[in-house]
Amino acid sequence: MGLYKLAIVGRANVGKSYLFNTICKKKISIVHEREGVTRDRIYGKAIFSNNYFTAIDTAGLEANSNFSLIDEISIQTQIAIEEADVLVMVVDAKVGITTLDHIVAKNLLKTKKRVVLAVNKVDNEKLKDKVFEFKKLGLSEIIDISAAQNLNINELLELAFQDFTFDESTDIDEQNKTKIAIVGRTNVGKSTLLNALLNEQRAVVSDTISTTRDSIDCDIEIRGKTYTFIDTAGIRKKSKEKDLIEKFSHSLTLKSIERADICLLVLDAQDLMTFQDKKILQVIEKHSKGCIIIVNKWDKIKDVRQEHFLKMLNQSKLYFPALIISAIKKLNLNKIYSLIDQIKKNKERTIQTSHLNKFIEKCIQKYHPPMIFGKRLKIYYLTQIKNNPPYFLFFVNYPNIFTPTYKKYLINSFRKNFDFEGSPIIFGIKKKPQSSL
Repeated sequence: MGLYKLAIVGRANVGKSYLFNTICKKKISIVHEREGVTRDRIYGKAIFSNNYFTAIDTAGLEANSNFSLIDEISIQTQIAIEEADVLVMVVDAKVGITTLDHIVAKNLLKTKKRVVLAVNKVDNEKLKDKVFEFKKLGLSEIIDISAAQNLNINELLELAFQDFTFDESTDIDEQNKTKIAIVGRTNVGKSTLLNALLNEQRAVVSDTISTTRDSIDCDIEIRGKTYTFIDTAGIRKKSKEKDLIEKFSHSLTLKSIERADICLLVLDAQDLMTFQDKKILQVIEKHSKGCIIIVNKWDKIKDVRQEHFLKMLNQSKLYFPALIISAIKKLNLNKIYSLIDQIKKNKERTIQTSHLNKFIEKCIQKYHPPMIFGKRLKIYYLTQIKNNPPYFLFFVNYPNIFTPTYKKYLINSFRKNFDFEGSPIIFGIKKKPQSSL
């Protein structure tokens, strides 16, 4: 049995995302005064009485809307309700009961699941008296909370998981998961790719630019391996980040890259690789993450052979593998997993010092280090300090004359000689300590 799932539902702007972040004890969902900020189902791992469970944040429900995106959001919330073991309906003590609250409560009662009514924003004694009026919603389990002040959150979870039996073996070993961040510019098909991989509607897909604002974690288990895919908001140029929410989404995307093992950089095949794509690639490299370049929307390309396209693409980055796909047509999606496995293996590789030094000898014989200030660089040996990502250290006589040009020559030769495709490699330089007599 997997982890129990607790879904947080309710109308817009009652504090669901604030409660979700408080329960998970980290800022995962975007919290903002504006309605409708959360659009997808957001999953987070949380702990209650030393037992793990999965919390699900959902979009704020809105009634009588003709907008297709809002309909899609309602579907996302309904899916979360279906898969949850327990439901927490959030209402606003300061606003009181609304017509939409009645509609939501009525629908939740039909599920026959445990529903706890969390009367949020009870920040003072006066508001406590308003809690009783929410009994009109027909939900028997009621508790007043303040997500902002972390008030009665533990009591809420006690009420939600009352009589639940937790199995310690259901806790997920995070070390066995490979975390993959799906990143790229806005509207290149990141959410469509995630949905295609999941074979279900997990992330909201829309033609509207910047639909995904939160980062979403989704687990896929294949042949005994667990892959955690992190869908992220599209990265724009900073000058085009018009408001606070977009800037926060940008920040969340960077954090997703930081916690990922491997990034899937999604490109639009119609654009090849843009300047902004290259900037995102620099961020991935800066954080020493593995990377696969995913060329999406191949279904829109006519009269171009894949190998010719990849040849043009690989002129810029030789050591990141590129894969042409169509997320909407599910073309080549099965190849993503083998590439992820190979990059993970490359990141964890260890090379013996003897093999490294044979390689260095060949490089020096082919191209001697230059003479600088009357001194010639001498490389005594190269050794691997750690892996994941692989970190190698050159021990030399004079670190200050180890020129960037010569270092680049050695790194390029290294990648041709050893199979580290898709994996970052870190090289350090250190002066060899003098032996004392």
